[in-house]
Order: sequence, then structure tokens, then C-alpha cells
Amino acid sequence: MNKLIAIVLFITATAFCQERKPLQGKVVSDGNGVADVFVINKATGLEIKTNAVGNFTIASKNGDILVVYSPRVTIREFAVSDKSFAENPYVVEVEASSLELDEVVVDGSITAEKLGIVPVGQKQYTPAERKLYTTGDFKFISLLGLIGGSMPFDPVLNAINGRTKRMKKLVAQEKRELLLEKLHNICTATEITDTFKVPEEHIDGFLYFVIEDKDVAAHIDAKNESLAKFRVTELAQKYLALIKEE
Repeated sequence: MNKLIAIVLFITATAFCQERKPLQGKVVSDGNGVADVFVINKATGLEIKTNAVGNFTIASKNGDILVVYSPRVTIREFAVSDKSFAENPYVVEVEASSLELDEVVVDGSITAEKLGIVPVGQKQYTPAERKLYTTGDFKFISLLGLIGGSMPFDPVLNAINGRTKRMKKLVAQEKRELLLEKLHNICTATEITDTFKVPEEHIDGFLYFVIEDKDVAAHIDAKNESLAKFRVTELAQKYLALIKEE
């Protein structure tokens, strides 16, 4: 009986320790607080917006991933740890996005292929992917090529200084941003609130939740908007259930 009680108490204590609690944080860029950016908990779908000086409070626990998102800053992810709660506030550093110009309407029929810039059918890379290709991905077997003089030395240096790893993260981040932009064209804010019944204040959190789904990404890359929207409809139910639990 005593052993049973001890087990129950242990399970209860463990569950209590895993409960989410308010995390006090601040989003900064170049040392200054950044206002009106979204902080999203990927585990729960909960999203909040920073105040005028960049401060925020969001329910979290050790192991949760927080996403900082805004058209004005580069999307970044931060892992919550015990140290995060010890800091007051927990400071997350972001970088400002490139300056946004006024909207320009581009004729979609004009492509690099039609202009003769690249051969028809050739895979086209994003800026980050081109940098990653230039950086190279060094493997141990490539050392033979280096010794024989058939391999450039840059990939070796990049492997040592971690540049390749950083470039891979940049490529993944760029892909998420491009996917988010395409999703905006498929699902309007009005459709998200009226059809999917997602509250207006949760639109950005919902969109970020959706682009993490591999099926949605595959359908969008295949330019199959019908299947993409069908999958979004399914994910909307899951997302609504998540925010209802908060």
C-alpha cells in the first residue's frame, strides 16, 4: 500500500511539474524592445502579441518551442528551458527583416525561363539555397578529394566554422516564410475566421501551425490548392481543440 501511495504521489508531482506556467519574456532587436510581434507556442498553438516595449507573457513549460513572427522581423524559434523561467524577463533576440517596399504587381507569365536566363526545366534555387550550394556540405570521404587536389578548400573551412550548418537553418527558415506567403494567397483572413471559425486574434498562430504540416507543404509545392485547402480544413479542427484547452 505504501508503495502504491508513493507511486501515485510521484506521478502527481511529475504531472504538476510539467504543467505550463506564465513565462515573462521580451523580444528585442539591436538592444531595443520590438512591439506588436507575435509569440507563438508551437506545442499549444497559443499566440500573444508583444506590448509597446516588446514584453510578453505566455504559458509555457520546459521543452516548448516559442516562435517569434512578424512581417517586420525574421522568424525565429526558441526552446524553453528552466533557465528561461529563471531569467526575468527571458530575452529573445531577433533580426529586422529587409525594408518592405510598396506593393508592385508582377505579371506571373514572365519567368526566368521565358527570359532565357535559365534553361527550361532547370531547378531554380532560392537565395539561401544558392548560398548553401556555394558553401558546400563537407563529408569525411571528401578528404580524399582534398588531398588529391580535386576538391576546393572552402567546404572544409565552412565545416569547421559551422557556416554550412547556419546556412541549412537559413534555408529552412526561408522555406517556411515562402510557404507562409503562399498560404496567405490560398486562405484569406476572412475565410479563416468565417469558414474555419478561427478567432481573429489567432489567425497568425493558426497559419504558422498549418505550415508545420508536411502534407500542406507538399500540396502547396505541387500547386494543388484544392488538396492544400482540404488539409487546412482538417488542421483547423485540431487547432481549435488546442486553443480551447488553454
